[in-house]
Amino acid sequence: MEIIKKQNKSLGELLLHAGKVTKEQLEEGLAEQKTTGEPLGKVLIRKAYVKDEDIMEVLKGMLVVVFEVSGEKFGLEIVYSREILNNRRITPLPVMPPHILGMISVRDNVIPVISLNRMIFNSAGVQTDETKIIIMESRDDAVGVMVDRIVAVRNFGSGEFEDLRRSMISEEKKYIAGIIKDKGDIITLLKAEYFFAGKVK
Repeated sequence: MEIIKKQNKSLGELLLHAGKVTKEQLEEGLAEQKTTGEPLGKVLIRKAYVKDEDIMEVLKGMLVVVFEVSGEKFGLEIVYSREILNNRRITPLPVMPPHILGMISVRDNVIPVISLNRMIFNSAGVQTDETKIIIMESRDDAVGVMVDRIVAVRNFGSGEFEDLRRSMISEEKKYIAGIIKDKGDIITLLKAEYFFAGKVK
């Protein structure tokens, strides 16, 4: 989906200008990004050309996919977001928690899909033409997260983010990394690592 791919050129230029990557490394990363469909930042991190901190430093904050679930706004850092897919047929699996909808095939990879409506609000939600599946990746793990609607890809400064990972709220709701204050609006930033390694049960 173009909403992610549009970020690649500006991120690459920022990393190059800051001396975080060489021109050759950037060109190699862009070429691989075209083949794999991964975000540029994810490719460069996997190839050990940059670290997460390097990307956050040049962006002076976080690049976030903002989306809606049951009328509330949530976000995921784009470094974990490989692509955004239109809703599609999901093959259900027996004996699974209700928020794990089943599996989809993406370029010969079988990926589980989680419903945030069911996980967070214990609701089936309503699937529409705007329903999307965000494919998230971390190392060798991949998972799809179903959301009601994509709002935007935004860059937020560190001053707009409040880290809740050590608070009582985060202990109770382990999927919350923090909140982003956006001109009077509140966006709940989800903890990407929560969705991997079997943590969502």
